[in-house]
Amino acid sequence: MYFPTVSPQSRALPLALFSGFVKAPPEGGRCLFKPHTLPVQPISVLTAEEHQERHFLDGYQTVERPKNANAHQALIEVNALLDEVSPNHAVLNSNRRFANARLSHLPNKIRIKISAEYQRRLTLKDGSNRAMRRLRNANIYLRKTTDFINQVWLKYPFHNVGSFLSTTSKHVNASNGRKTTHYGGFALIKYRNSQRLKDVANRLALTVLDEVRDAGSQNLGDIAFLKAYDAAAAICQQWQVTPPYYCAVKNDHIIAAAECAILRMTSPKWWLNQLRTLRDLCCEHLNVAAGLVGEDSPFLSRDSFNEWCEQQKSSRDWLERTMIESEAGVVLPLIDAAMAGNANPANRFTELIVRARGLEEVAEEQGQNGLMITLTAPSQYHFNSDKWNGESARFTQAYLSGQWRKIRAALSYRNIHIQGLRVTEPHKDGTPHWHMLIFIHPEHAEVLNGLLEKYAFEVDGDEEGAAEHRLVIEPVDKAKGSAVGYIIKYLSKNIKGEHMQGELDFESGLSAHDAATNAAAWASRYRLRQFQFFGSSSVQVWRELRRLKACPQPAEIEPARAAADSSNWKAFEAALAVNPIKLDYEETQCGNEFGEMTKRVFGLRALATKADGKIGVRSVITRGEKWTIRPMSDEEKLDYKQLKVVRAFIFKKNASIEKKQDRTPIPKWRQAHSFGLGSGLGSGAKSRGSGDTWTCGNNCTDAVWGSQQATFSEEVLRYLASHGVTEHYTLEQLAMGLRIFTDTGRMWWVSDGQLQFERLLDKEESEFDYF
Repeated sequence: MYFPTVSPQSRALPLALFSGFVKAPPEGGRCLFKPHTLPVQPISVLTAEEHQERHFLDGYQTVERPKNANAHQALIEVNALLDEVSPNHAVLNSNRRFANARLSHLPNKIRIKISAEYQRRLTLKDGSNRAMRRLRNANIYLRKTTDFINQVWLKYPFHNVGSFLSTTSKHVNASNGRKTTHYGGFALIKYRNSQRLKDVANRLALTVLDEVRDAGSQNLGDIAFLKAYDAAAAICQQWQVTPPYYCAVKNDHIIAAAECAILRMTSPKWWLNQLRTLRDLCCEHLNVAAGLVGEDSPFLSRDSFNEWCEQQKSSRDWLERTMIESEAGVVLPLIDAAMAGNANPANRFTELIVRARGLEEVAEEQGQNGLMITLTAPSQYHFNSDKWNGESARFTQAYLSGQWRKIRAALSYRNIHIQGLRVTEPHKDGTPHWHMLIFIHPEHAEVLNGLLEKYAFEVDGDEEGAAEHRLVIEPVDKAKGSAVGYIIKYLSKNIKGEHMQGELDFESGLSAHDAATNAAAWASRYRLRQFQFFGSSSVQVWRELRRLKACPQPAEIEPARAAADSSNWKAFEAALAVNPIKLDYEETQCGNEFGEMTKRVFGLRALATKADGKIGVRSVITRGEKWTIRPMSDEEKLDYKQLKVVRAFIFKKNASIEKKQDRTPIPKWRQAHSFGLGSGLGSGAKSRGSGDTWTCGNNCTDAVWGSQQATFSEEVLRYLASHGVTEHYTLEQLAMGLRIFTDTGRMWWVSDGQLQFERLLDKEESEFDYF
């Protein structure tokens, strides 16, 4: 029987796994690999368009997978080619061992990429027929490339996972059925939602718990919490995870912060989130080092882009399957609420333009001039440079932020005020660079330019190409257009390519829409902030003011509210300069599973003058109503599906209409009207047996008769009794409209004819089970 030339690891696998090496049986014989008793089912091969339509969401398209992308086949082809170019068995065996040792542990895409380049160098026609020279050059390439990838691999903690699992838990080590090695972590990061990653998260939580118990048993009082925190923080630092509340505990010695941090570090769910973040960064960093980011896949690798598309699709599917319901009984799909805010790219783009235009108007009023600045990192931060230091895009972003902080500090020391915004944008190789629009008084422009040149060229300022590309300063020429006209291109290029239909992105060569999608995926993978304003007021106050529908508001709030409602950022800044407005929060002690105090935006606060002339605080509630989340019912799913079809038809029809006033309005979700109190529940209210929803403010399963004093039906009384509310005096207090508390940690009251309760001591079940 024919044995292909494969590595020792691959030799142990069945030969049927390697396509092309299973020979057809002789005529009249029977193939052992095909059951003869079952009919062979034809396989329908999907086209790229059919696969796209079936698996991915409209607007988030994945790139086409390369043909013959099989990592095992790539290794087999390398061995077969070595068999051809090797002069004797000794050289063949030596090179085979070398190539297999260098390639066998790498992730699939990286192995395919390096194997293809290795084979190309082995068969390269360089004018000489000396196979040994080509073999030597190919081996040098393989050694340098894999050494560099291994250096990147060692920057992340997953290379220690083999020894960690084998020494901490025999159960986890037995689950994979084989010995762990230095490269065992590659299998751990292969999939984002793998069970192996959850196993490691569980084991880390248990390890921290053991360390906390040991430290606590050896100390007493407050010192026990500090020692336990130190032990848990040491494990976090070994895994390159920032310990929670590190400064509050180590510098300020706050015991409550140590308690909450320990609860986080002993949670498998918290550890899984940290490991997933590290896994995403590690995978993309390896892909960059292997050359999988660049011409064929600008900004980020194909695997990362596909994962991001899947996450977007999954998130949108969940939003479309979920309803939100207010205390007043208003019900609407969660996707509609999300698209009404800044999650909608069109709304986000509009808000950025309004803010930028407002900044320009404020600058003109103050006599400031605009400067367009492009700031790029030194060549050692770029992958396509021979000087690349092997660091990721997050490291480059930290460098640019550090240099910008130095510039801001120097300006603040000189009492020079600036305002503007910056846009973070990727190069084709994934390295970030900045575009900034800065407004400054003309007499201070020279100082700003000097500081920019000083810190932009602080690192490798005399290297080749630095003078041309490191820093570009262009004054805004009002004769050519406004300052917003300079920056709007960079805003649009990073938000769905708004208003750039049919144009190309010169950086990546893609269409404006595809380039913007890739840029959004790049920023999401590296956790980078794309847009940031500086020197201006809080946009959150602006958004809260736009939520106020009743008008006019008190005199302290009304000027800012009117400016926000009319999208006038200049008037909004002027109103806040006269009377500052801040956010008002509703604080809940022990508001989550980690015992932390949670804060929810409740309204706005502003200074006000009372009738007696004293200065007080005026509060305005913007989010007084609480909402609950629940899954859609079958009827609601059907209604929303029909609404989605109608919306898609109207949207497609409006795309060909230029004038906005001639377009057909997009239909909104219409809530079914509920019946009167005591006669049942409408389709828009909570159904019987729906159970507790995810947040507080839940309704009872039956309505309460509304009157000056509520009267409870027998079913409501049984429901209250099942939760420990049985005393006659307590029921009277509840019927009179007062709030009551129970020993189970619930607060009960009657609102709008419905029995409500709030879970003050909510205990959410953990997503994972310990071993």
